[in-house]
Amino acid sequence: MITLSLDIGGTRMKLALLEDGKILLERMVEAYRDDKYQKNLDTAEREGKAMMAELGIARIDGLGIAFPGLVNPRDKVVVSANGKFVDAVGYDLKSWVARTFACPFILDNDANAALVGEVAYGCAQDTRDVVMMIFGTGVGAAAMMDGRLIRGKHFQAACIGGHMVIEAGPDATPCNCGNIGCMEANASSWALPLFARKDPLFPQSLLSRVEPIDYKNLKACADAGDALAKKLLQRSLDCWSANLCNLIVAYDPEVIVLSGGISRMGEDLRRPLQEHIDKYAWTPWGHPQVRLAEKPEASVVLGLHKLALDEIAGNPAL
Repeated sequence: MITLSLDIGGTRMKLALLEDGKILLERMVEAYRDDKYQKNLDTAEREGKAMMAELGIARIDGLGIAFPGLVNPRDKVVVSANGKFVDAVGYDLKSWVARTFACPFILDNDANAALVGEVAYGCAQDTRDVVMMIFGTGVGAAAMMDGRLIRGKHFQAACIGGHMVIEAGPDATPCNCGNIGCMEANASSWALPLFARKDPLFPQSLLSRVEPIDYKNLKACADAGDALAKKLLQRSLDCWSANLCNLIVAYDPEVIVLSGGISRMGEDLRRPLQEHIDKYAWTPWGHPQVRLAEKPEASVVLGLHKLALDEIAGNPAL
């Protein structure tokens, strides 16, 4: 069966046509933010149908849509967008799909989809108890226990694990979710430039001469010996490590998967996080294994494919 996956992120939208766990064709386009969810859907329809035409596909068997916020997968509606695509909340996706692709479809949080992708086709195929941290514009999380996604009564369990609090007090860092001290507010792609520019070392730092200030450039500057870059990289590693310990206490995983763009740091990311949880996480049974997603840029679309196949088979992952 052939499905189309739409991963609508904070800055980019990825589309992929898949069959039997394999990507047939994929495309990346700009994602419009703010009150422009309909514009993203218009782009998805246009690009998706162009991809189908390119492969000579008249119709797809299913559609998977990922959203970077809280969703109700049962009713297939966005519940909360946290400042991204505000007009997506409550949007009638059922009518849109019926009008455009006319096939069964699923809607899920992007981190949930990414985790399903790694369990079904990637680095976590050998476990049923796993958590993920996925690094995009923000930091998402997802958890699976005994082979089932953790969702919660209001669909916010696990998937907003990037908003676990790692610092307290009135001077804690404000987060875009409205809380203070969230991990994402301290170590994410959107928070990194804020910390860099307010540091006294910034005017003399290599980071003052690069654009954008992202983790790819941060790592390059740190490898070149830049003091501020090394300081900010270590701070981020400390924040991510603390958050992993929170996720371990909450969900008792055997495996932790790191996905998204920052996971391209490879062992320079995985090793210090593994060392931290080996030393500090309270796990009397042993140590969860920290693994890198096999294809971090494909985790979400692969997961959407699996979720769509399950929906078609009458076994939705709710």
